[in-house]
Amino acid sequence: MAAADADGDTIVAEGAPLRVLLVHVWYWPHVGGGDQHVEMLGRELVKLGHQVTVWCADVPAHDSRCFSRGGVDVVRLEPSRILAGVDPVVSLEGLSMDGFDVVHLHDTLPILVRKSLKMARSAGVPVVTTYHNDYVKHGLIANGIKRLRWALQGRPTLHSSDARIVLTRYFESLLRAKGVKGLIDIIPNGFSPISDAAEIPSGLDGRDTNRPLLTFIGRLSEQKGLDVLMDAWNLLASESDPGFDLAIAGKGELGEWLTERILVASQNSHIHRLGLVSEGEKRWLLENSTGIAIPSRFEGLPTVMLEAMHMRAPTIMADVNDLGHLVTEPGAGLSVPPGDAAALAMAMSRIAQSSGEERENWGNSGHSAAASYMWPAITKDILAVYRRITNSDESGGGEQ
Repeated sequence: MAAADADGDTIVAEGAPLRVLLVHVWYWPHVGGGDQHVEMLGRELVKLGHQVTVWCADVPAHDSRCFSRGGVDVVRLEPSRILAGVDPVVSLEGLSMDGFDVVHLHDTLPILVRKSLKMARSAGVPVVTTYHNDYVKHGLIANGIKRLRWALQGRPTLHSSDARIVLTRYFESLLRAKGVKGLIDIIPNGFSPISDAAEIPSGLDGRDTNRPLLTFIGRLSEQKGLDVLMDAWNLLASESDPGFDLAIAGKGELGEWLTERILVASQNSHIHRLGLVSEGEKRWLLENSTGIAIPSRFEGLPTVMLEAMHMRAPTIMADVNDLGHLVTEPGAGLSVPPGDAAALAMAMSRIAQSSGEERENWGNSGHSAAASYMWPAITKDILAVYRRITNSDESGGGEQ
């Protein structure tokens, strides 16, 4: 089976084309790493000649509920309400598993995921589930609810699936500790190099280009460690000029908080809030920043880390879920303890003051290490899982 990509290149897919259903609560135009993962996987599968459909919640509401984007058919489901702000209550009425060869669930707990799993099991369609992340909760009650939901919903989702995928070896060990049995495939996030032409964000117009530039790109949220970033800045800037500029790109629930925090920040004329940036602007930031800071409190495998390494940007990665070694092992940058503003401040200062030779070494090492994470290679590994379960009569259901 052969297909041509957008540039006219022919791509050969091994085996018969599959009809794949990807299920994820969030999808374009929602902005997030999981959304990007699902969309890029779908596009790569389409390039290989497969038919791909996405079921997702209609959050934020879009003017069309059924459309095609990048060759992927998208079905957006209107929620009746959203539980705890993160779990849309949707109905699958009118939908069917007829015509799908394999279902790939992304996440274990959401209502959409569990309803899709139930429908797939009833229809006899093989199911793959990717466990993306372990979300941090605070307080006894929140963690008690988390443990209960895992026992009643999360673990049964994985045990009812024919195949299970995690992004890193850390998450394999975590799931074993959480009582998950059966084969677990380790297949990391993929990324695609940004093809849009680089374009300087308007928020950087007039900036003194002789000053180093440290950049944060991500959702403005507690998860991404935005408060840790601002605390680190104040540690450096409270007494004197830190010697570099800080760019913050993204949008999210801490948008208003960030506005107020920048207003009272020391040396705030050197903080550049860019908002949500285009792919071209993102490329410019990755190519021209002295370093990229990723101070997350919890993560699966952040795409921006892989993109930064590919673009030869020295990277500061919080060592959450053992992600720090993915940067330090190949020599692509620095790692800091999650939530440690003082350590982040030291790392930012070191990157900003580094020599051109140091930055070149970090950049070249990161570029080499990122090559194995490109989507074509990752998609082949995921396809191998699809082939394995669609060619097998074994069922993954029942064990809990």
